[in-house]
Amino acid sequence: MRAYNSTLKPSAKPMKRSPMRKRSNKRAATKSERQHMSAQSEAGCILCRFLGHGNTPAEIHHIRHGMGVGQRNNHLMTIPLCPEHHRGATGYHGLGRRAFERMYGVTELELLGMTQKEAA
Repeated sequence: MRAYNSTLKPSAKPMKRSPMRKRSNKRAATKSERQHMSAQSEAGCILCRFLGHGNTPAEIHHIRHGMGVGQRNNHLMTIPLCPEHHRGATGYHGLGRRAFERMYGVTELELLGMTQKEAA
C-alpha cells in the first residue's frame, strides 16, 4: 500500500462544473414556447383522445422525426401525451418509434397534425 503524499497541492484553478455532468446544448424555451407547451399539456393526451379514452393529464413529447440521436426538435414541434403513452411500457419511449406506430396505427407526425388542428 502506498503512503499518502502530502506534498501534492490542489489545482490552482477550481473546476467550474462537475466533471461527470455534461453541459446541455439544448436551448431553453421562450415565453411563447412555454405558453404553447402549457396549453398543449392542459388539453390532455392526444393519443388517449384518438383511442377514445377521453381527456387524460398530459406531459409534453418533443417530436423525434428528422432528428439525430440525442437531439431534440424545437419547442413548437411537440404533442401532449399522458405519462403511459409518453414514457411507459406501452409508450413512445418504452416501445420505440416503429413498435409505437404499429401498436397504435398512428405516427408522431399524424398526432402532431391532430394537435395543431385542435389548437386552431
